[in-house]
Amino acid sequence: MRKRAFILMAVIAGMAGATALSAQITTQFRAERARLEAAFNLKGQTEGEVLRNRMINPFANPGIRIQKVLPGSALTVAVRGNFPAGTAILSERDGVTLSGASLSTTTYSAHVTIPPDEAPGFVRLWAFNPIGIEGPTAVALVDTFYRFDLKSPNGYTVKIVPIEKTFTMEDNKRAHVKYQAEFYKPGESRPFETVTGNQEFSVADTPLESHTPYARLEISFDQSTTSPQAELEEINEKLSNPKTTEAQRNALMARMGALQTKMLEEMTKALKTDPASLNKTQDDFGCG
Repeated sequence: MRKRAFILMAVIAGMAGATALSAQITTQFRAERARLEAAFNLKGQTEGEVLRNRMINPFANPGIRIQKVLPGSALTVAVRGNFPAGTAILSERDGVTLSGASLSTTTYSAHVTIPPDEAPGFVRLWAFNPIGIEGPTAVALVDTFYRFDLKSPNGYTVKIVPIEKTFTMEDNKRAHVKYQAEFYKPGESRPFETVTGNQEFSVADTPLESHTPYARLEISFDQSTTSPQAELEEINEKLSNPKTTEAQRNALMARMGALQTKMLEEMTKALKTDPASLNKTQDDFGCG
């Protein structure tokens, strides 16, 4: 736990300067959303109708196929939904601009421009109609990455880089990409530990008070590159590859069984080990 705490604290410390940015990237959206919600015409609606409308999304489900885009690029989107007269459609990201918009009672299209410094994650549009129905739809994924060189007060450094070239999309609802973090002791040029983890986004994540989901700089580093778990992940990827031969599959399954046995033995040994010795690896991270 102390090892993972160090990783989390290091990332948070390195991103402290980005917090102010995260708090600003939806300032306009949040202000306009509040204005539109204050103008909702709820007269004549029962409490049940108001609550029901809050559960409805104006956009059609399923939405359009989400496109991957790079910072500084643009795309044209066309979505369907229920857009009565008076409906307003906004970009959740303040930096993303909508132009050439065309709105009917059932369709909306616009030219979407992505700024050159835009952060990774989904680009979502929000629709607000006058009777209190509102909701988002994702139209694009900004396919870019973070890179960090972090340093803790005690001189330890962490280098964080992506190790995949693009986000992997799942079911048009989620996206993830793998990162690697290398840990260096003060004055050393070789990392004493290398771990991997994922950054993940979901189209269903709702905006928080200070920022949108895509601005949450969260990468979960929970696996050493030399651990049995890392090798098991590689084996599973190879087993899911249709090009893997039967002989290769048999060898992979045998290796998987050996790794699982090793993991069980290590867990059993850890339960019998002096707790003080279990802290050695954690202390290597400067957390002792």
